[in-house]
Amino acid sequence: MQTILQFLVFIVGSVALALFGVVHVRRRVSLEVQMEQNEVAGFFIAVLGVVYGVLLAFAVILVWEQFESARTIAETEANEVGDVYHLANGLPEPVRGQLQGAAVAYARVVMDEEWELMERGQESNAAWRQLANLWAPALAFTPSTSREEAVYSEVLQRLDQLNDGRRMRLLASRSGVPHLIWGILIGGGVVTVLFTYFFGLKNMRAQMAMTALYVASIGFVLFLVAAIDNPFSGTVSIKPEALELVLNRIEHFDGTPR
Repeated sequence: MQTILQFLVFIVGSVALALFGVVHVRRRVSLEVQMEQNEVAGFFIAVLGVVYGVLLAFAVILVWEQFESARTIAETEANEVGDVYHLANGLPEPVRGQLQGAAVAYARVVMDEEWELMERGQESNAAWRQLANLWAPALAFTPSTSREEAVYSEVLQRLDQLNDGRRMRLLASRSGVPHLIWGILIGGGVVTVLFTYFFGLKNMRAQMAMTALYVASIGFVLFLVAAIDNPFSGTVSIKPEALELVLNRIEHFDGTPR
């Protein structure tokens, strides 16, 4: 609901401001003068529109690739947690229970605490502690059979990948469209809209309608870029569904309470 309200305010505000400019220009510049420039202005705005359209497409592709990359990172991290838990079944007690308990605790604190902090570009110290608790029993264990050595090696590899995945997820939560690109996007949109003021139509309502639709179409794309700029915040964001699925599977098959 909040996103819809922001969307309406953004689009309506942009259109209203653009239409105010159309009326203001029409009052100061005669229709005859505007119509004399239609042919030349049409050529320039066609070129400008193509350039700005390419820029908008680049921005959309950029944020969408970042969004999908962040989703993949989060899902991979959740898979590593599940893999560590199940691989621990191949190790003796007490390291088995220590690894499994730490894996579940880590998943819970990330899902329940850190995910909300990531919306503000922050991280959880408790999650770092739980990750350290996950490493501690693994590093202290010494395998005694060839089977334990094979499982232990795989556990260490999964823990290393989990560690990397966590760092990449935190970095992804702080990434976004650079301020320079945002400035170019907004500035380019303003310049493109200002170019429409060089046109003059005898029917004022038709000119206002075309300007409104033109501004709204640019606004739609800019709002889309803003909505998915940060993969872990806002309504259009990545949720901890992968971690929740891992915990549900652990609870279902092993009876570990959540």
